[in-house]
Amino acid sequence: MNLTQSDSVRYEMRNEIELIIKEYGIDRSTFYEAAKGEYERIVKRLYYTFCDYKKYPAIHTSYMWTRFREGLHYSIQIPTDWEHWDGYICQMDELIPKKCRMRSYYLLVDGGWVYEGMIEPVKAVLSRYPNFMEDFYLFPRDYSWVIHHCDDGECMYRVWKE
Repeated sequence: MNLTQSDSVRYEMRNEIELIIKEYGIDRSTFYEAAKGEYERIVKRLYYTFCDYKKYPAIHTSYMWTRFREGLHYSIQIPTDWEHWDGYICQMDELIPKKCRMRSYYLLVDGGWVYEGMIEPVKAVLSRYPNFMEDFYLFPRDYSWVIHHCDDGECMYRVWKE
């Protein structure tokens, strides 16, 4: 198979996560890649829940945060700490509503890869993922909110609708 450069980079991101799962012995029952047949449904629902799909009808996972619609609520921003990436990822706890701590989450990362898992394994993977990651989106299965890390804005924050 002849991969384009963008495909190669995309698969590199997935391969990095797979290496982290193996190297750190992360239990695949608590963190795993979503079924490929579910990707479209998961991404589509996230997009239609938070993005201005009338203004931006084409669904793209790259820079999706630039298409968030008006009227959403935003938490405080947690500045990215490039020097202490793992500590930065641990601050995600401050953004997760307390009543949501035991839920299973979706994680959408660079390249459009979708994972499912509990929060501790999600944080374990993200804290070991190279900090050149551009964006990631963490959201519960009910799509009631989303945490977004943005490398351009050098921050992480939670967005929700009411």
